[in-house]
Amino acid sequence: MKTLWQDILYGCRMLLKKPGFTAVAALSLALGIGANATIFSLIDATLLARLNFPEPDRLTVIWTTQLGRADSQNSVTAGNYFAWRDRAQSFSALGGIYGYPSNLGAEQNGAPAEQLAGEHFTASMFDVLGVKPLKGRTFVKDEDQNGNPAPVMILSYKFWQGHFNGDPGIVGRKVLLDNAENTIIGVMPEGFGLPGDSVDFWAPMGFTPQQINSSASFLVVAARLKPGVSLRQAQQEMDSIANGLRTAFPYNKEAGARVELMQEAFFQGAKRPLLVLQGSVAFVLLIACANVAGLLLARAARRRTEMAVRTSLGAGRGRIIRQLLTESVILSLIGGVLGVVFAWAGLRMILASLPPGALGVDTVRISARVLAFTGLVSVLTGLLFGVMPALQISKVDLASTLKESGRTGSDGAARQRVRGALVTLQIGLALVLLMGAGLMMTSFLNVQKNELGGDPTNLLTFEFRFPQSQLMKPVGTFRGMGLWEISSNTGLTYDRLYERMKSLPGVVSAAASSRAPFNGAMFMQFNIAGKPAPEPTAQGSNGMNAGYMPITPNYFATLKIPLVRGRDFTANDTAAAPPVVIINKTMAKRWWPDEDPIGQRITFDFVPNEVAREIVGVVGDTRLSPGQRVPGPIVYLPHLQQSQTWEGPSWNYRAAMVYTLRTNGNPMNLASGVRSAS
Repeated sequence: MKTLWQDILYGCRMLLKKPGFTAVAALSLALGIGANATIFSLIDATLLARLNFPEPDRLTVIWTTQLGRADSQNSVTAGNYFAWRDRAQSFSALGGIYGYPSNLGAEQNGAPAEQLAGEHFTASMFDVLGVKPLKGRTFVKDEDQNGNPAPVMILSYKFWQGHFNGDPGIVGRKVLLDNAENTIIGVMPEGFGLPGDSVDFWAPMGFTPQQINSSASFLVVAARLKPGVSLRQAQQEMDSIANGLRTAFPYNKEAGARVELMQEAFFQGAKRPLLVLQGSVAFVLLIACANVAGLLLARAARRRTEMAVRTSLGAGRGRIIRQLLTESVILSLIGGVLGVVFAWAGLRMILASLPPGALGVDTVRISARVLAFTGLVSVLTGLLFGVMPALQISKVDLASTLKESGRTGSDGAARQRVRGALVTLQIGLALVLLMGAGLMMTSFLNVQKNELGGDPTNLLTFEFRFPQSQLMKPVGTFRGMGLWEISSNTGLTYDRLYERMKSLPGVVSAAASSRAPFNGAMFMQFNIAGKPAPEPTAQGSNGMNAGYMPITPNYFATLKIPLVRGRDFTANDTAAAPPVVIINKTMAKRWWPDEDPIGQRITFDFVPNEVAREIVGVVGDTRLSPGQRVPGPIVYLPHLQQSQTWEGPSWNYRAAMVYTLRTNGNPMNLASGVRSAS
């Protein structure tokens, strides 16, 4: 221990004697170590994080899969959920989750209702997760009755603190949720929730008859393994159950089941990119090691006399190697300390550039595990870049060195070979990194150059939403799914709000659509009048589908999407007017390549009694996301001319409209006026 302490003190003195060398080498290492610590912080918060539930290693998610694609992840029908719950013996508890937005309060005294993120839980979900409420209680079985869920709710800790100021008497308080009075029965502990969720409240599932009889999959199913039951055993049992259900439910003909640990299920999407990034920054660190090793070899020429003197005084080669490795590790630890600072700054920049919830976790930080990882990497790095120079420097030709003639001979040739090998290694690693960086840069530039087809600048968007209870009522089934009648008041309300938005001071142009601009669309099948429909595939699709986009008049002008031919929608395109649509250029080229689509008619294939709609215009192509490489077909229609019946699984698409306001200045200057007008 005494000699180790002497090595440390001597190493520190040697590094302080050459502050320029120490600074350059430490900064080079700090960049490599800091990059590794940054990415490892993301991995630590996602792939390595321990779920905030008791015995998380027994928590699983069960997906519906397609036969032949065991890695697919699909949500679950209510029928499958009940069958799995009643038949599976591998789990101590099995529950279902269904997320949905709701409105808290009502429009009164000039204040709008507040939109909340909520989840339906089956009562058994709390047994699956094994977490007790901080205040009050969770649902009991009687409150989770199918078709008649109790009007109760449980608050998240964050919402309780932010909205109710942590009111200790919150349990028993009644609030208006989706225009129905609900009683708050509990508050969950801080941090409760599934990975990636940002939920304000939980309410009982209470499956409706339409959901029970529907072939639509909408549930996430979670289960807790019984003690002693392995994941493999549970998978074998679920395979057997899935085989039996293929005849019980028609929609299960091509379906299987997959059991996956909850930790892996919710972070699977982040796993591959994070591991690729970790591999990339490992190359950066290797290049830094090669750089510093080269610096140490260059410095070795000045220390050969020192090593010769120490050898002549009785120091063995092992003692010299240990001294030199100690210096390398000290240098690397200095780089590690600076690397932690760089990692903290890099982490802040990465998180600031990502959209909320992109990683599926609320917080990412430099944890104790990250510090331990950084310390280990620093020590290993010091040994890695220090061992080769140490072996070279410690191999001293005593007589020739003391005579200052050590510049020639085999020893010099050996040093040259080592330096050549280091240079070759640096070039090879740099080429690998450059190729990877080039591919990433090409992808980034392609996204940057990927014209959206409209102008997204100076736009303010907001969503106006109806609760399900006000939106629709069940009227039957169609193709195995619940059929609902949409209230005519929804379209009229959307229109009234649209008129108010147009008249706001500072608004240059206003419009509304079922989805935010350049942010996806529902896809719908259609048929062309006078042309035979293609044969349906095994999945029931006829291959003719397009993005379905209900809009208000002035949508194309607001987004600066060019009208190629025909006309735009007007205020006269009401529910009582002849039904019309506008298509984009891609749709026109795909299905009318040699003729003018204006005047042609299409019929949506979604609900019964759909009517034929005349194509009155063609507009420019837009992308439904910045990453979409090639524009797809899109059909636009006046929102007031949508069918008054709708399939229940897609009700959320009719529950809201996204309003887009264009201004000449900062769009956020309109925010207060929008809140008052809505």
